[in-house]
Amino acid sequence: MPAYYLSLSLLLYLSSLFFDGALMDVGRQMPALQMLLYGPWGVAFGVYAWFANPLLALAVLAHRRFRRLALLVGAAALYLAIGSLTIERLPDNRSYAFHDITGFGLGFYLWLGSMLVFCAGQLWWCFKARRADEVPGWNWVDVVVIAALALTLYVATQLPSLRFEVDQVLMPPEPAQSL
Repeated sequence: MPAYYLSLSLLLYLSSLFFDGALMDVGRQMPALQMLLYGPWGVAFGVYAWFANPLLALAVLAHRRFRRLALLVGAAALYLAIGSLTIERLPDNRSYAFHDITGFGLGFYLWLGSMLVFCAGQLWWCFKARRADEVPGWNWVDVVVIAALALTLYVATQLPSLRFEVDQVLMPPEPAQSL
């Protein structure tokens, strides 16, 4: 396994944010970036797959010093990410109505792939390296990708097209009554 598995994993994660994450009925799509931003609200609906994101971040941070723990946390993130295949309905940020999921987009599979690459690379280095200092450390590509990821998330929170009012989802407006 090349020493750049961490960089590849981070690049896959960053690139996943620029594609659709979920395909819904009525021709709607939910971008993966939007799914990342609104994921914590899934807890209110019993969907815990979003927690794969902070677990992956924790595993990436611990990949060298605590390589076996990082593998375990990365595997837990992969398990949660695979669990998102069971999601059946998602709200959109236009009508706040729930739509059935008809499939998953490229962004979802790149996100899943980033966790798979991390786990495979970490597993390789857990078997190969005898000491923590033998595991590849951070390089400039990793730092650049993490900075790009942070910038992408910041810009996404400022975009009006990604605004989402949680109270509209939890308590959608009542349909207009007609006589």
